[in-house]
Amino acid sequence: MVEEEGPLADLSREENKRLRAELAAGLGYYPASLAAEDVARYREHIAERKAREDAGERDGWGPGGYSWRQWDHLRENKRRAEVEAQRRAEVADLYEDM
Repeated sequence: MVEEEGPLADLSREENKRLRAELAAGLGYYPASLAAEDVARYREHIAERKAREDAGERDGWGPGGYSWRQWDHLRENKRRAEVEAQRRAEVADLYEDM
């Protein structure tokens, strides 16, 4: 058995488990479980997140989240440049006859 080091080294195994469970609960982490009520909760969370994504709400680092939004201004500038070039090409013949 590996000896623990640090602040948890002097705690009993049960106290250590309890503190780790409290920390996990405080961080919102719950280990996966195959219990029927847990599976129902997982499915509910997935459905809620999917509904938010379908409504256009973005969160976190997933598809459409912050990591994608951080470059939105560059994509918008590129789109505007493309639209401007297209529109200039459409009206270019109007100015050739002058």
